[in-house]
Amino acid sequence: MIRFGIAGIPLTSKGRTFIDSVEETHNLGLNALEVQLLRVNVQENSAEEFAGLRPRDVEDSIIIDVMRQDEEGNYVSVGINTEIEEDDIVRELFWNMARNYDDLETGGQLARELDITLSMHAPYYMDMIAGNDVADKSINHLRWALILGKYMGAKRVITHSGFYHGQKKDAVKKFAEVYADLVNEFPPDAGYPYIGVETSGKQEVFGTVKEVTDLAKKVNIEPILNFAHVHAITGGSLMEIKDFESIINEFKKYAKYDLYTEFSGVEFEGNEEKRLTAIKHGTLKFETLSEYLIDYPDDMTIISSSPLLEHDAQYMQIIYIRSYFKKMQRRHLAEKPVSGE
Repeated sequence: MIRFGIAGIPLTSKGRTFIDSVEETHNLGLNALEVQLLRVNVQENSAEEFAGLRPRDVEDSIIIDVMRQDEEGNYVSVGINTEIEEDDIVRELFWNMARNYDDLETGGQLARELDITLSMHAPYYMDMIAGNDVADKSINHLRWALILGKYMGAKRVITHSGFYHGQKKDAVKKFAEVYADLVNEFPPDAGYPYIGVETSGKQEVFGTVKEVTDLAKKVNIEPILNFAHVHAITGGSLMEIKDFESIINEFKKYAKYDLYTEFSGVEFEGNEEKRLTAIKHGTLKFETLSEYLIDYPDDMTIISSSPLLEHDAQYMQIIYIRSYFKKMQRRHLAEKPVSGE
């Protein structure tokens, strides 16, 4: 099955919440939604008013962590699977997409009923090995996305990694350490989503095809194929069916469920992405990918990351269906007996 979906709230959605987004995705005839962790505010507050409650029972915010004093008086994380005590400190996450854990679970249940697969994208600006507060903030955002993703039933949380900050070979090792620690902290076998490390379209940002697939050999993450990023950073290499077949086969080796991909148009100069565009623009052609997909034997999700979002998701869906029926028509004509036989 080939699923088509969007990255973010549908442009046509009157409501702006997670649940609204699921409903509108279904109304549009799409069956995949990548929820974006944007515009969140996290505050550390006294836990006194929440004493005796569990984080998931709090109605007005999402308590993303509980901090408790150890024997030396230092506040350390005890997670969210605990009853809150009066002297604790809580980290409250305020997000326009969901008010509390009930909203996450309700939206996730609705998505399952409507056969919409869910994923989440961490904030787009990430810099995980900067060695300062920016790195801590980036890693924390990925932590929070994994927690939210678990409660909404997302299969994976997609993230960018950030800049190299020095020699590439040293950076690759550091990124592997960061992701290994996160996988140990939030293991998929405990119900957390897989971490999906996305390819990059920028020379200074970690995420070549080799880097993300090599990372998947070392750490239990999923490399995420963004066709536009790969096309840009390789100077426009995805032109023919065989080009798409080659890159898909490389990523298929490490897919955790279906093969998860993102598609849009892209403007680039040399081997450097300038901007994502509508799918009809530029040299990256979905029509060519569609010709390959009609014989693709496995499952795939294709997320529209185009500025036109659902318009281009529906456009891809239509092109794919047309390609499929043209193939069926050609097969029917080839099998039709010649008159007089």
